[in-house]
Amino acid sequence: MTQRLTLRLLPLLLAGSLLQADTLTDLKTALTRLNGQEALKASMDYAFWSKQGDDKKPIITEGKATTLVEDGPQGLKMSWNRALIQTASLEAKLQAKDPEKKGTTRRAIEALKAIDVSEYLNGAEELLRTLEQSQLLEEKGETWQGKPAKLLQFKLIPKLSKQDQKYVKEMEATAKVWVGADGMPLAAETQVHTKGRALLVISFEQQQKETYQFTRVGNRLVVTHHTKENSGSGGGERGQSKSVVTVNLS
Repeated sequence: MTQRLTLRLLPLLLAGSLLQADTLTDLKTALTRLNGQEALKASMDYAFWSKQGDDKKPIITEGKATTLVEDGPQGLKMSWNRALIQTASLEAKLQAKDPEKKGTTRRAIEALKAIDVSEYLNGAEELLRTLEQSQLLEEKGETWQGKPAKLLQFKLIPKLSKQDQKYVKEMEATAKVWVGADGMPLAAETQVHTKGRALLVISFEQQQKETYQFTRVGNRLVVTHHTKENSGSGGGERGQSKSVVTVNLS
């Protein structure tokens, strides 16, 4: 009886497995098509916050910056408000006199690197790279911000360099992708937890969580919101950091 029941259920199990595989395959196919170079304009806001040291005397640093961006067949252009540049220049002068001064505006400007900005405006490629290093665990129906969606959950299998392999002893990484009714990704989330040892005596532990929101613009997948949160400890020190990028399309 058990064997007959198993044989009857086998086609249903295979059908479910194929459905999941097709959903993921369709998502990857859709992403490969989102490689457009249409002209696009936006402003990009970056803000960061970090906390170092113990709770009694923490060192807290925070700053923000905004850049105007244009991307298209001629390439990527970034421009900065004159007042913002002057603030960063003033910070450099103050730091030269007092190294304890924090160049927060300067740090925010430096964080908005051209390659990162380009990937925000063309998010399909990075999402594809993540999917290529993952194993599908589950698919289920869900809503995202009130919209019907499919939630794909993955185990991430990131490739580490030989140098990193020497230090990282444990790693647990997962990802989630919400796919809309039109087959386009709506949002994604990754979480990575690592433990290891450096210089034989210094143990460390780190947790990182990233969330993404997407929108389709013509033949592009644009990351409209990205949050990265880090926390870790090692060598008797603890730290936390958070950064938020918001892309405002014109």
